[in-house]
Amino acid sequence: MDAGLAGLLGGVIGAAVGAVGATAFAWITGRKAEQQAEIQSETQLRQARLQLDAEWTRALRESRKSAYLAFAESCHLVHGTLSEASLKLGGIAASDPPEEREERRQAARRLWNEARTMNRQLDRLQHIVFMEGPSEMGTAAQAATGALVPHFAAVIDWLHAVDNETETAQHRADHDRAHIEAYDKLLEFLYAAADTTLPDIRDR
Repeated sequence: MDAGLAGLLGGVIGAAVGAVGATAFAWITGRKAEQQAEIQSETQLRQARLQLDAEWTRALRESRKSAYLAFAESCHLVHGTLSEASLKLGGIAASDPPEEREERRQAARRLWNEARTMNRQLDRLQHIVFMEGPSEMGTAAQAATGALVPHFAAVIDWLHAVDNETETAQHRADHDRAHIEAYDKLLEFLYAAADTTLPDIRDR
């Protein structure tokens, strides 16, 4: 083989090797770029999911807070109105003038009826607590409203006794016990609500 041909072949082979090398380099570079793009995309997707989860958790916590607060305020209002009625009844003495007894009796009856009307609203708010969840809060709300039943009964029994002028110290004692039990259940609901709406809330 003469020197010219050898030089030509060497040039062709060198060019081919160079082309193959450039192609391989370009492929490797392109593949790395694709992998980096995939990693970046997955990272961004992960961050977006974390952000959405955080926003959903925050929205759930705020929604629950609103529902729990509305229920607690309404429950406290019913409880307070019944307690006010009992104060009217407790202020009646046998030695009071008839018109004063009647005034207090009528005030107590009006307050009892107001509490009963408020209690209907409380039922609706309890349903919202059940919907918001978790189930423990629905149970706590049910216990709070359930404890109001004997409170209502104690006040109306005392009122009927006053109507018939047969009230005794037992009526006050029955009321005081029902009052305390109802208030305790409301406090239990509030404690459970505080635990459920802490920042580390998890969907349950």
